[in-house]
Amino acid sequence: MEWFGLSVKETSKLLLMLIIAFMVWGVLGVFLIGLMQFVSMQGWATDSVHKHGIAEMQASRLGGAVCIFGGILVLIVLMLNGAAGIGEGPLQVHRFVWVAILGSTVLGLVEDIRNDELSPRIRLGVMAFLFGFILWQWPGLVPSSIGAPILDSLLSIPALAFLLCLVFCVGFLNAVNMADGANGLVSSILLAAYIIFYQELGGVGLLAALTVVSVFWVFNVVSGRLFLGDAGAYGFGASVLVSSLTLYANGTASLSFLAALLCYPCLDFLFSILRRLVNGRPIMKPDNDHLHNRIHFQYRKFIKSKNIANSAAGLTVAGASSGLVLWGYLAAWWPINSGQWVVIFAAQSVAYGLAYYLTSSSSLAVGAANQSSDV
Repeated sequence: MEWFGLSVKETSKLLLMLIIAFMVWGVLGVFLIGLMQFVSMQGWATDSVHKHGIAEMQASRLGGAVCIFGGILVLIVLMLNGAAGIGEGPLQVHRFVWVAILGSTVLGLVEDIRNDELSPRIRLGVMAFLFGFILWQWPGLVPSSIGAPILDSLLSIPALAFLLCLVFCVGFLNAVNMADGANGLVSSILLAAYIIFYQELGGVGLLAALTVVSVFWVFNVVSGRLFLGDAGAYGFGASVLVSSLTLYANGTASLSFLAALLCYPCLDFLFSILRRLVNGRPIMKPDNDHLHNRIHFQYRKFIKSKNIANSAAGLTVAGASSGLVLWGYLAAWWPINSGQWVVIFAAQSVAYGLAYYLTSSSSLAVGAANQSSDV
């Protein structure tokens, strides 16, 4: 039996999401869930079922675009209800920041719609131009010291500091995009980051991002039919990046705290490049051997539902990385400008290496997953 083209199981999922949305966000949450459900059913900008190795069904890449549209609606609602204007707050002083965020989103949206037809050189070039422009307009974001003697000697040279910061910015956007391979993974990392950033920086823009990402998190984890895509990864990645640089530049947060908070995309990106170089593969060519792929393969041994295993893998990785730091932040383990957070980052790095070593290669999982039926 089907209602409006939905099976009984899919209808149950939708009702669950609508109930959660109404209880937490009210009518606005219900509208956003409905919008996400509508887009996910249209077949727009879909990926093949097995493109990312652990997908259970065709999913739309337009989750990020929906979130950006939803974020604009949330901004309007907040401002109509008396929230501070978009021109206020630490991130609003330099309006060119919004150029980078919206520019990154548009770049990702073109990539989503054209289904990865843009070459890596074009994507990297546009990212470098956008963030080169931002760092030129806002030189205070470029760090002159990070507490590492060798790197500090390089950062003492302004031109070199600018270049190194630009390389990091471009790399981080790609790291967020690369990590978006399991339900709830990147959205959980973004959610943890926005909770902390809103507490530290305030601003209606961060509140709107926190709201729409939290709604998307529910849809992504429960349904699995919509993911951030390049638009979401680049756009939200850009906002998290600028917020992080701002917190470090004004001395609010230490480098070790930010490294621990955003450890998974960074570690996975660096390890993936190293793995591909060792195996003689192009560093920008996707593969299905990330840690979240491997963990998903282990879960599939005893979890029948692909979607549940997919979400469990994403939530496990996010919980052990950004979730742990959010817990520490809320429990006030240390001040966020303390260098003691390096202990957490070191533990996360060791845990990443051990987990990767102890789990079987997910390249074996693709064939196994393809043979099993969806639940």
